[in-house]
Amino acid sequence: MDPILKTLTETMTVEAIAIIKAKRLAMKQSVDKNAMQMRAQEREKGRNLDNMQKELGRRAMKRERPCRVFEEQLLGEKEMTTAQEYLKLAHHSMMRSLDSTVPELSQLEMPPPPEIMTEPPWPKTKYNRYGQEKFLKAQQEFGINPQGSNLENCATFHESQKDKRNRSVSRESIERSRSNSKDRRSSKLYARMPIIVVPDAMTSMISLNNIKTLLEELHYEPERNGRQSNPPECRPKEVIVEHRFQNELVSYRVIDNVTNLTPVEWDRVVAVFAMGPKWQFKGWPDGADPAAIFHKVCAFHLHFRNTPMCPELTKLQVHSLALSPTERHSDSGIIMEFWNRVDRHMAVHARQFAFIWQK
Repeated sequence: MDPILKTLTETMTVEAIAIIKAKRLAMKQSVDKNAMQMRAQEREKGRNLDNMQKELGRRAMKRERPCRVFEEQLLGEKEMTTAQEYLKLAHHSMMRSLDSTVPELSQLEMPPPPEIMTEPPWPKTKYNRYGQEKFLKAQQEFGINPQGSNLENCATFHESQKDKRNRSVSRESIERSRSNSKDRRSSKLYARMPIIVVPDAMTSMISLNNIKTLLEELHYEPERNGRQSNPPECRPKEVIVEHRFQNELVSYRVIDNVTNLTPVEWDRVVAVFAMGPKWQFKGWPDGADPAAIFHKVCAFHLHFRNTPMCPELTKLQVHSLALSPTERHSDSGIIMEFWNRVDRHMAVHARQFAFIWQK
């Protein structure tokens, strides 16, 4: 038989196997004891920490003052046992002093009750429509003055008309002042809006017809659908889009015509959707140079994945937004990338966009 294939009983004696088993059992018992000691130490540490936390909580509870709002302070204390006892003792002592000083009620001389004067009854007479003046000596019954004329009614009527005119004039002035204040507020809000520029072209994927759906609802709608829903005569000149920036809801103006922008409004331009041709930037500052414009403004190019990016924009600082032609559920992540880059651009140029927080 091959010595390599021999069993343990054939290679070692029974005494050697027993010695190995005893050593293995001793090692296992020592390991178990060490583990038990470590677990006991950990439990003791946890118990000490719990006791320390309890002691700290007890000390904090001693120094704690209950918070009471203004309404609870007005209601007063819920339990006033000691104050009630003191008031009761003071009341009893005061009553005892009064009993000792005030004489009995039987010894006091009560004044006689006052005599009740009764007026004679009103003489009963028959009703006479021509003799009503004797009943109107001090007052006018039912508000009728038989000796008056219609002039009093005319005077009261004219006074009421004057009051109505004054009230109408005051209401008109108040409404005018309110409208003026609203216009001022709206103008201030309008002046605090960053500007986003979209291309004014029929071949562009983005325009004023579908920009609100894209940036607010994070969903792309084809531009032709928005053009069909908005006829040319009802086409908006600008669109207001809202987005939360640094925990504040900020409104953005979206325009496609930059010819009427003032120098102050040019500083408020934060983003632009570029198509590719240079004629889109006609009328822009910096000599209508796209490279200089994209250095100051955050530029984006919206296109589908199966269509390549415009070669004129590949060498410029333009961020690509590649949408899926069929998977509309993936639009939200790509549009959120647009907002993240815009927010980062505004945070880096905080001094330029400080007008947002000017109230």
